[in-house]
Amino acid sequence: MATYEPRDKFYRKARQLGLPSRAAFKIEELIARGDLVRKGGRVVDLGCAPGGWLAILARAVGPDGFVVGVDLAEVKGAPRGVVTMAGDILDPAVSERVAAALGGKADLVTSDLAPKLTGIAVRDEARSHELIEMALEFAIHTLAPGGTLIAKIFMSGDFTAIVRKFKEHFAKVEVKRTKASRPGSAELYVIARDFIR
Repeated sequence: MATYEPRDKFYRKARQLGLPSRAAFKIEELIARGDLVRKGGRVVDLGCAPGGWLAILARAVGPDGFVVGVDLAEVKGAPRGVVTMAGDILDPAVSERVAAALGGKADLVTSDLAPKLTGIAVRDEARSHELIEMALEFAIHTLAPGGTLIAKIFMSGDFTAIVRKFKEHFAKVEVKRTKASRPGSAELYVIARDFIR
């Protein structure tokens, strides 16, 4: 069985590069594998604190792109040119602020939303399911036709049903694991492309 090493190579690499967390390498890997964002693109990052994904996404869209990060917690030291806002993604006012900051519909929505674990499996699974549905709902209202959603998901009893919901709104849905995910983690990422409705 793999042992959990809190200060593994991804942790050390993040520190070395001045990134706020190892999570940056997860989105970097997913983008590199799938050509999921273009220069000049419009991106919304949900659950963006402490900002690891924002740094990678800002670099990917370049100076002509737009990246907006949303989290319940305030993000300190966001990358240059990135707009961050504290708020609940289900709040219509937050959605309006995101749309105004983007200047149009998003090409990509990313979600690293995860529940604060209680250790009670049923409760943690239910909260995780709720968060992924929130991300999907937000993406449905925010993405341009043909857009992409990348969302964290955990292997659970609801896994198949959740993936099926993505397939109702996207032409192509894949589930991937990243090398930067901790050994033994149930963490996976849904990559849903070609938003339909």
